[in-house]
Amino acid sequence: MAEFLFELGIEEVPVSYVKDIMGQLEKGFTESFTHQRIEYGAVETAMTNRRFLLFFNNISQVSESKSDLVKGPSRKIAYDEDQNPTKALEKFLEANNIEESDLEEIETKKGVYLGFTKVDKGDDTKSLLSELIPAILDKISFNKSMTWNNSGKSFVRPVRNLLAIFNGKTVSFQFAGVTSSDITFGHRLLSEEKVRISSFQDYCEQMSQNFVIFSEDERKNKILTEIKDLEDDLGFKVQLTDKMLEYYVFNNEYPVVFSGRFDEQYLDLPSEIISTFMINEKKLVPVYDSNEKLTNVFAGVSNVPDESEFVSKGNETVIRATFEDAKFFWDNDRNDDFEALRSGLKNVMFHKDLGTFHEKSIRIKEIAELLSELSGNHEQTKNIGIAAELCKNDLLTRMVGEFPSLQGIMGGLYLKEKGIDKDIWETVYYHYEPKGFVEDELESLNAGILSIGDKVDNIVGLISKGTKVSSSKDPYGIRRDTSGIIKIIIDFKLNFDLKSVIDFTINKFGVDESDKQEIFKVISSLFSARMEHFLKDLLFIDNDVVNSVIKSNTLFIYKIYLRAKAVFQVSESSSIHHLIEVHKRIRNIIKDSEIEAVSDTYLVEPEEKILFEIINETKLETEKLIMSNKYIEACSNFINMRPVVDNFFEKVLVMDKDKSIRKNRIGLLQKLNELLLQIADFSTLTEKD
Repeated sequence: MAEFLFELGIEEVPVSYVKDIMGQLEKGFTESFTHQRIEYGAVETAMTNRRFLLFFNNISQVSESKSDLVKGPSRKIAYDEDQNPTKALEKFLEANNIEESDLEEIETKKGVYLGFTKVDKGDDTKSLLSELIPAILDKISFNKSMTWNNSGKSFVRPVRNLLAIFNGKTVSFQFAGVTSSDITFGHRLLSEEKVRISSFQDYCEQMSQNFVIFSEDERKNKILTEIKDLEDDLGFKVQLTDKMLEYYVFNNEYPVVFSGRFDEQYLDLPSEIISTFMINEKKLVPVYDSNEKLTNVFAGVSNVPDESEFVSKGNETVIRATFEDAKFFWDNDRNDDFEALRSGLKNVMFHKDLGTFHEKSIRIKEIAELLSELSGNHEQTKNIGIAAELCKNDLLTRMVGEFPSLQGIMGGLYLKEKGIDKDIWETVYYHYEPKGFVEDELESLNAGILSIGDKVDNIVGLISKGTKVSSSKDPYGIRRDTSGIIKIIIDFKLNFDLKSVIDFTINKFGVDESDKQEIFKVISSLFSARMEHFLKDLLFIDNDVVNSVIKSNTLFIYKIYLRAKAVFQVSESSSIHHLIEVHKRIRNIIKDSEIEAVSDTYLVEPEEKILFEIINETKLETEKLIMSNKYIEACSNFINMRPVVDNFFEKVLVMDKDKSIRKNRIGLLQKLNELLLQIADFSTLTEKD
């Protein structure tokens, strides 16, 4: 066995891309190795926003050989009466370039056939890598890519270095005009020399000597340790979120924590302005005292040691100038008539095909008011409507014009300063949240409803105008908005069909009647895909369970969520066997059948009469349980039907010779199938060992 080391060196990519690129790289290598029959052990990965490392410690030097039994003509066809080879055998020998002596007899149920064992000898792994690596790199996809040289290759950022070492030797290939080598580079600021690598151990030592901590865990622990030391020195609490920590870990190859201060006079500004600017614009971290009050201290992480305090002093200078501007904007914006700014939105374009922000605010109001009624939030519909009319006004303020990341927040703060009701200003303040599944839960239902309205308007408007969305291309953040909607619905347990809201919104964009169904289909698929991701990847519900509940044309998001949880719980019990077995049997019998009505006139056998009665009784009770979102109890109802269903299948022949009786029995099973599908398609579940 050998070792294989690969490092992709590129110009700095956004931190949000790092994990996805690494995931695609690892998948590309492992799938290619499997396909080429290259054995390998565990893979070790490491990444920053400018280098991506994969290390395979145990990899075969030659791909595994493969033997296949190739079957030819039967012995009867292969030879004539005089045992001479026929044309059929001669053509088989010629096509496979073999001699008659290579043949062997193959015993089958249909008789004796002739064939031979074809051996595909393994190939040299190092040679295979020369072909595989460029192909792997070529398949990596990005939201946006660029072409920077005559190679014509597109990539997220220019490729600067390709290190590929197999068993101490360079793997030769080219990609994007760059030739692979045994050379890499150390820290871009602290190390100027090229570094020649011979092995993974050598790589570890050389990186350490050249100020690159390539392990994410080591960088993370270094940052957390230094943050803790800073907190101990200051007696304050550094507000380091997981998101910011991840940014620091991937953006710095030799992270060093630093701190600085700004003039206390700026603490008179709303804390949101200070913290949002520091976090979003400067990637700095606010610091709070023991009473959770914002202080004039900030912390950050640099890619170089700050012994001379150039980094901290530089940030202090920038913050001072910025906060002085923010104070000016804050004082002057508050003197304006915030509500009167709405008319100015007629001159601010939302999207060239979707009109102005004034037009958007009108649509949002109507969508949000519908959502408020659907969610049973009737008493707040008026306040939500007012908030919808005002939620985009802050786009015309000086503060948001300078600091776009404060959108929504500033609208809420200016309304709060004007003494507007909390139910309104808070709705505006939070209406851009959440930005995906992993954000904090909203506390305000009104804000959640307005947020859904805004996001639905984005999604439906953009898709109706032909915007395409994929995992690698989503310039308007449509998938993120979809995730945000799902999160709000689940967090607030909003029990309505989103289809009606989408249909309502589609009509706001003047879509041709002939196109409406296709647009809804695209949007429905988008929500289904994001629901699958949420249930499978974040809640860790089994794939087959998720697939069994999502096969639906409705968008009862909360019901799908509850059904998935319930079926997952039931699937862990032994009783799931009966549901799977029965549903499979039903589906096999009724497949390709037209919908049949059931009449007690054609109920002949006692067992089918009893089943008919039980289905009717269970239907009423089960639908009540489903309406109350009691899906586990509904599953129990089906499980309790087992003796009756078993007796039916044991004593009754569904495919009776009498056409009317046969159709009636198929209709009976169709009714049971419809009832089961209200919870899940149990026939698609996999029984656990």
